[in-house]
Amino acid sequence: MTDSDSATAPGETYVCPHCEATHEHEHVDERAVVDGYRRTLARVSAARTAVILVTLAAVLLGSLGLLGLAGLGLLSWAVVTGAGWGAAVLDLARRPHSGTRMGTAQRDERRFVLVSVLTGAALTPLAALGLALTAGAIVDAHPLAVAGAAAAGWFAGSATAETISNLRLRALLVADTRAAEVAREAAVRLREHTHEWRGLGTAVATAIVVGIELLVCLWLPILVIVLIPLHVAVAALVGRAQQRRPLPLP
Repeated sequence: MTDSDSATAPGETYVCPHCEATHEHEHVDERAVVDGYRRTLARVSAARTAVILVTLAAVLLGSLGLLGLAGLGLLSWAVVTGAGWGAAVLDLARRPHSGTRMGTAQRDERRFVLVSVLTGAALTPLAALGLALTAGAIVDAHPLAVAGAAAAGWFAGSATAETISNLRLRALLVADTRAAEVAREAAVRLREHTHEWRGLGTAVATAIVVGIELLVCLWLPILVIVLIPLHVAVAALVGRAQQRRPLPLP
């Protein structure tokens, strides 16, 4: 970002050297913003990949049974995420269409995300219960090892999906299409509100919560009836806080 408030002689018309505007203003170097955002996407993707490799390597140090449990953790993430998206699609389909105005579209998108997240939050403890009930048939290991393997698989699923999405966005930002122009405009407009590193932290925290819920279900499965509303309440609070922030980049 550069300041275009350069000194001009009295009587002379001001002309911005960047965009030739005749009013004094702060100029944003769009190319620098987009390049910086692409570097951020690459760094976050590399960090996600590193965490996946480290956690799965730790699981491999245990046994093949733990690796199988990690695979079930990944599958559980896929089922819960798919169910959340399915519920959001059904909710969107049953709502009356109210036009294509910008404000309406953003409200619909926020509702779509919120319904998806809350549905997934309600199903996550059930997924942890399912993992707890099947863990004994797969591997005979310490409960902490079981919880760690399932959490590693859960994180691997969510992190892989986010990494693919980020790499696609990184490629889109340099494409010569209308969609790329929209993405670049969004990158500049939301340059102070990107959330990639926070998303990585959220994915790690969610995987840890899944591991804790699995431990609880191993100890006393009936407590899942407490975990469901608790998980939904926490997800609702997080979602409410995020609604006050700009939407993520496309």
